[in-house]
Amino acid sequence: MNSDVYFETQIGLALVQLLPIFPIVLILFILFKFSDVTQYISEILKISRNKFLLGFGFLSCVLVSDCIFGYFKVSHLRQIIDEKKYQVVVGCVKHYNSEISPTNYRTETFVIENTKFQFSNYTQSLYFTGDDHTDNFITEGQCMEISYVREGEKNRIFKIVSLTSR
Repeated sequence: MNSDVYFETQIGLALVQLLPIFPIVLILFILFKFSDVTQYISEILKISRNKFLLGFGFLSCVLVSDCIFGYFKVSHLRQIIDEKKYQVVVGCVKHYNSEISPTNYRTETFVIENTKFQFSNYTQSLYFTGDDHTDNFITEGQCMEISYVREGEKNRIFKIVSLTSR
């Protein structure tokens, strides 16, 4: 990573997102194959075996779906970067604003060359968030190069390169 790179999304192998599926499938196999195990767990939880299997099956479906969606998100971003289907803006920060909500989440906005960026520490993301911005690097007048992806009305930052010394 270039020493002037302030932030860069680390995109590993997309298949890593699917790894949690294997233990889930193994546990489901054990639960359905060995009824004694299921019966023992059902007695501990004081629910019927069928309710336990139904509940665990539903939870497993939710977790597997999350893994699959995570896989598609990572592979889609990797494809965008590999095919260079993203935008780059170079300039200095204008109209920087940072607000803290009553629930203690921080939302930051700024503009570079008529391109507006907004991020917060409310959610986890593949892209730049408030959790990645803990040292007040982005300030009024800070010059940088930002690589980003347009998602709907939002510009999602995946790389920031400093153009001025810190």
